[in-house]
Amino acid sequence: MRPLAFLTDSLRPDGTADDRLAVAPLAALGFDVRFVPWERAIPAYDLAGWVIRSPWNYYRARSAFLGALAPLSPCLNPLEAVRWNSDKRYLLELAEAGASIIPSVVAPREALAEVAESTGWERLIVKPCVSAAGEGVRQLHADTLHEESWLGCLPDGDYLVQPFLADVVEAGEVSAIYLGGEFSHALRKRPAAGGFLVHEEHGGSVEATEIGAALIVEGEAVLRACPAGCAYARVDWIETARGPRLVEVELIEPELFLRMHPEAPARFAEALAQALRSPGRPA
Repeated sequence: MRPLAFLTDSLRPDGTADDRLAVAPLAALGFDVRFVPWERAIPAYDLAGWVIRSPWNYYRARSAFLGALAPLSPCLNPLEAVRWNSDKRYLLELAEAGASIIPSVVAPREALAEVAESTGWERLIVKPCVSAAGEGVRQLHADTLHEESWLGCLPDGDYLVQPFLADVVEAGEVSAIYLGGEFSHALRKRPAAGGFLVHEEHGGSVEATEIGAALIVEGEAVLRACPAGCAYARVDWIETARGPRLVEVELIEPELFLRMHPEAPARFAEALAQALRSPGRPA
């Protein structure tokens, strides 16, 4: 069998339970999965390839992470997509391409009050442009942005600023998983009582769900506007009375919730095998 590296981080040297579900179907396709923390990854010419799976601390050392990926070949998903997806400004590019995103403005910490005033948004969500798993995300009222105490709680840097949508509290987020460019399965994530973050790390819950054909197609259109060559992706939406609004696209190390569908592990394995076999795969 050909060795295949699943990139993780030093906190998860054996990967995640979800990713380990792909080990057996990949073995059936001739691949021996080995979990490698990105901090210790080095080029290895006997590897079939590198698959970015659970380096969930990457955003704390983004430059070092991108530098570590650069010599790894072939790498799934490709470095170009990772670099683009690692800064939330990509959402503004997707909006220009026609995606229905939540209204968004990028601004430095010191300009958040000006954003609230110019937009008229009374309740805002502010997210560091480089972050993951809801870390650093705040829900703020416009009036508080004039108080130094709030600004002092926010690290320096640029933020993606959006109006707070109560829909996320009522219905949560819907995530659509795409493997090998094809829709695989979907799930609904809900925040804990009294919260607004849907991540399990913040007390949120997750359950399998069904989504309509229109949302699947809309997700495919979003992915066509992203950098090419991605073997896997997760597209997150908030469903509102005005239609679905794109929350984010995860192309780097998305949790794929393989446990949520009995066929998902095999689909993921086949998507990776196909990407590695493709003569036009990104290096």
